[in-house]
Amino acid sequence: MPSPAALRARVESALGERLSSTLLLREKAAPLTVSTGVPALDALTGGLPRGALSEIIGPASSGRTGVMLAALAGATRREEACALVDASDNFDPASAAAAGVDLDRLLWVRCGERSSLQKDRRVALGRLEQVLKVTDLLLQGGGFGMVALDLGDVPPGSVRRVPLTSWFRFRRAVEPTATVLLVVEREPCARTCASLVMRLQRTAVCARNAVSASETEFHGWKVLSRADSAIPPVNAVGHGALLHGMQLRAEVVRSWTQRRPMHSVGADFELRTAWDFA
Repeated sequence: MPSPAALRARVESALGERLSSTLLLREKAAPLTVSTGVPALDALTGGLPRGALSEIIGPASSGRTGVMLAALAGATRREEACALVDASDNFDPASAAAAGVDLDRLLWVRCGERSSLQKDRRVALGRLEQVLKVTDLLLQGGGFGMVALDLGDVPPGSVRRVPLTSWFRFRRAVEPTATVLLVVEREPCARTCASLVMRLQRTAVCARNAVSASETEFHGWKVLSRADSAIPPVNAVGHGALLHGMQLRAEVVRSWTQRRPMHSVGADFELRTAWDFA
């Protein structure tokens, strides 16, 4: 009976150069990344991975739409064709253009009305099914540098009903391509199918020419409200104040660079309104 070492030598001799492709494990190469459009987020995440699914999550007024527009603006500046699947018909072309998005390179797919998604659960599920079909067609067709799926105003309960097989299908469709699949929503839903999950939270609302006893200066702005662990109320800014931006906190929940969650990794950044740069 030959020894294990002798058997191994015999197998290696028989396989020759084919050994590296049959018995040896090969590490998966790190994906190429593109900028999020926000330097602080690029430093935090390394960018959005190509050929992968990324999630931006957060409640309303957490900066999720601003980051999505920044990413789309960067992609169109690279002369890439992009697609936006708008589940709630919330996209504002004027705001996108002000953020730097080249609308001539953006395909806007309107899938429903906001009121319908909120009033009728059956209608919401039907719209969501339409969104999934459209996204699948875009990914299968290819040719897009970025496909953004905006589910931010779809009720989380409806998004949680999306089968895991759909997310796996999206991931498999985008893997062999250079497309960035960016999903914007309130809560993470793609689970292990997402290579990057980033949570956003608003920490302060900033405005000028406001009168308030609690105002403090921040880079020349009047900070009307702050919240280290909770989101300020929606009516934190009064009618006498002109909104100029928000201070935000980003936290990496999952990253393609590490298998384990990264709950302690975060960064602070700002998003300003278009008229603040005028």
